[in-house]
Amino acid sequence: MLKRIVGYFPGSPDETVNFEWCCRPLLIAMNLFGIPLRMHEADESILVWIGNIFGWFLYFMNVAAGLVMICIESEFENVASANGKLVLNNRTTAWQWNSGISTYNTVCSTIAIQTVLLAITAVRWKDIARVLNRMERINQFSVKEFSHFRTIFRLGLLVIIISCLAVCFLSMSAYFNTGFLLWQMIFYSFQRSFVIFICLAVVLFICFGWMASTMMQLLGKEMTHFISDPDVDSDARTQFDVLISKWNRHYFTIIDLVHQMNRCFGCLLLVMVAPTFVRVINTSFHLMIDMKDGRWTIEVTTQLIVLFFNFVGFTFMANIPHKIRQEAVDLTKKLRKLHFEDYDLQNQVNVLMMEISNSLPKITAAGFFDVDLQLIPTLIGTTLTYLIILFQFQTSEKR
Repeated sequence: MLKRIVGYFPGSPDETVNFEWCCRPLLIAMNLFGIPLRMHEADESILVWIGNIFGWFLYFMNVAAGLVMICIESEFENVASANGKLVLNNRTTAWQWNSGISTYNTVCSTIAIQTVLLAITAVRWKDIARVLNRMERINQFSVKEFSHFRTIFRLGLLVIIISCLAVCFLSMSAYFNTGFLLWQMIFYSFQRSFVIFICLAVVLFICFGWMASTMMQLLGKEMTHFISDPDVDSDARTQFDVLISKWNRHYFTIIDLVHQMNRCFGCLLLVMVAPTFVRVINTSFHLMIDMKDGRWTIEVTTQLIVLFFNFVGFTFMANIPHKIRQEAVDLTKKLRKLHFEDYDLQNQVNVLMMEISNSLPKITAAGFFDVDLQLIPTLIGTTLTYLIILFQFQTSEKR
């Protein structure tokens, strides 16, 4: 059934090397979790409908489990305290507020991300597939380059597998860390397992952003080869107008891909970036309290893993748009090295440089703010500011 849902059969020896082949590892994982992403429109068969129904079934299970978790969160804390797993000296009002906000943030972010994946990303996905199919028709990339793209998505699949294992560890650690009863541990683990949708969204954006950045880099290498290689045949130089037209077409096809990524992933970035700020602040506060008391417990290890995954994922999310834009800027630097005595040829180079400079790609969170490396110091500064405030509340109340 999964093969029909995804729309292709993997592993055949005579399979076509294309974007469908490149994206297959990640798209299989997305479809496995009920997110219907396909490179080609499949027939509206019963199996496709079953896949879509499965995705919405998981969504309603996520909503139901999240609402129940919010309702019984205080009971879970009381169970942990009764079993001696929480230090009551640290359970100040600041600690309790921070813990409650952490639960609300996790539940709301998983529901919001799954909502956007199903209602926006899956609907607009066909536009990304359309651009990639157009790249195939104009033979923009070679087999070697397609293999490079596939490696990106294989790494993405590996990250998803590691994330699943990490989510399982974090969920099961609650049993030993808080002293839950078996039924409570099962429910807590079930609800927390929906965090995997956050990992899926992050990996999906990073892989396609990485591929777009690599496309820009490959175009830059082609320009560098033409500029610096003395062995380029004379026909290529005499037919430079054809070559620059090709560069122009390839560049704006990549820009179209980035534009469709903005439409497809913009809202997704908004519901990923904002909760990450809250999650990093909450996790850092818990770590600060536990480390201050000199205790190294399973809880500390868990919080360190959560903080590590969040910061690394956030760094990659912020770096990808910066990398795409920087590769486009580098194209203009390479074109400046081209000088022709023929006025028409030089004018074509100048026009292409101007067009690239006026269309530098950027990725935004649904138009609210740019996603780039400037978010990293913002995250660090915001975290430190709130940590100081929370720590002051914590210490003043304990006195």
